[in-house]
Amino acid sequence: MLSVGDPEWEPLLNFAPDHVGDFMWMFALELTDGTRLQAYKHYWTRDYLHLDNEGRTFIYAGNERYEEVNPPWLLTRMLGVELEDRYSVRQNVRPEDPRVSFARSATRHRISRERSLYVIGQCGMQFIQRRRSDGRHPEKHVLFLGDDLEGVALEVLAAENEEEEFTVIHAMNLRDKYLVLYEEAKEWRK
Repeated sequence: MLSVGDPEWEPLLNFAPDHVGDFMWMFALELTDGTRLQAYKHYWTRDYLHLDNEGRTFIYAGNERYEEVNPPWLLTRMLGVELEDRYSVRQNVRPEDPRVSFARSATRHRISRERSLYVIGQCGMQFIQRRRSDGRHPEKHVLFLGDDLEGVALEVLAAENEEEEFTVIHAMNLRDKYLVLYEEAKEWRK
């Protein structure tokens, strides 16, 4: 292990820019051949991702050994999702009068509809994630990150249909995994 003052995010930004918010930087190390690796831990799976500055990926093989592995395989294994599940960003582009409905799950964390609606209206930047649901029709989820009327940071997740109508399916206090995206979205808020 190396003594490093500040986290190094460049290898992760180059390898998986859409998933940076899902990882924590843990440490740097140097292999016996001089290869320098950055270790990142996934917030949910708790698995480690080891990257060098050239975009190569490694796994810990035990006994202080690291083995190089196929990058797409490792990312899929770590995230447990298809590589097509990526965030894209839509800045300040909202329907003038968005139709918003609420699933029963939307208030499970005791976030009122009014608080969710305020975040949706004021977020300024929407993070769009497409997932394959049944292999034919992609699901489109939109993540809204912002503050409610009292300044409490929230995350609001909604499904969006082709008519740009939203169904809020989840709302809760902002989790650490979205802090980077939340800070990025701040610049676009009203």
